[in-house]
Amino acid sequence: MALAVGLVACKQKENATEDMKLPVDKNATAETVALYNHLFKSLDKGIMVGHQDDLAYGHSWYKEDGRSDVKDVTGDYPAIIGWELGYLEIGKEINLDSVYFSDMKRYIKETYERGGITTASWHGDNIVTGENAWDCKQDSVVRTILPNGSNHAKYLTWLDRVADFFLDLKDKDGTLIPVVFRMYHEHTGNWFWWGSEQCTPEEYKQLWIMTVEYLRDKKNVHNLLYAYSPSETRDEAHFLERYPGDEYVDIVGYDCYVPGKDSVAVASYKAAMDRNLKIVTDYAAKSGKIPVIGETGMESIPDSTYFTQAVYPVISQYKIAWVLFWRNAWESDKPNHFYAPYAGHSSANDFKEFVSKPDILMNADIK
Repeated sequence: MALAVGLVACKQKENATEDMKLPVDKNATAETVALYNHLFKSLDKGIMVGHQDDLAYGHSWYKEDGRSDVKDVTGDYPAIIGWELGYLEIGKEINLDSVYFSDMKRYIKETYERGGITTASWHGDNIVTGENAWDCKQDSVVRTILPNGSNHAKYLTWLDRVADFFLDLKDKDGTLIPVVFRMYHEHTGNWFWWGSEQCTPEEYKQLWIMTVEYLRDKKNVHNLLYAYSPSETRDEAHFLERYPGDEYVDIVGYDCYVPGKDSVAVASYKAAMDRNLKIVTDYAAKSGKIPVIGETGMESIPDSTYFTQAVYPVISQYKIAWVLFWRNAWESDKPNHFYAPYAGHSSANDFKEFVSKPDILMNADIK
């Protein structure tokens, strides 16, 4: 599929038509433009299933070639696979979830060759304290990395490393692989150094715009689509409070998790999902953006009908490109930190029923 998409993309760019949509990077590669248009068309076909770190590890296993908890349960890989770039900025060989960046590049290439899609988040360290992204007691970090800030020059070296990573993602023919970059996410919360209590709306917008312009215009990274993904929001005004503008965003979404283990928590989750889906899809329709669910899940999935009774009844009412479930931790001290079922889990059959629905798409469904 990767080769076919590339050929179609080249033809599209040579014979651009009025109905072909262009991302915010007007110099985007042909393959990135093709992915962008494919995502719009997929909205009428169904909702793609995503899973974070799916190929790198799973519940109780790490780095087994070709393995995937999702594939173990369903027989197919997810259509969307998410990755985390945290620690790339400080030059480490592994990310904050112990995935080697060299392995990540290989997984992304494998996904692309299978016709799948890659999305990347980035929990970069706190540049002021040297601690991780969750060190958020300060309200000056963003201000220091903006132009004329004390850490601006250093932060650009971090962006250089991010740029180099994206520019090294190439298929077997040397063609750049397109990636959805979901940066500075959950910013309506207060748990990251770029959060709502850590910077002003204007500072957040400046951070976003600075990052896009540096990667796109200075580093010539043209294989990215940019995804805006706050945590839960109350209404459209709240959703747009820190929005950097339509000219800097390709994809709009949100992150939402079940806030507990019982039926009350599930009911609250369904209401939050419905409210945020309406906000996101309404805005996407008005602005010409692609709506998604950036992250979601129920930790350890104690509700054995979570996928068919909590997720599907809500998401099936809306046209969104994908829903991404969070990671299945491999670490021995995190036995309950998983969001997709593994073989033998009580929700495995429910997940199989969920992905078998005609409007829920796995990797084989998008080839």
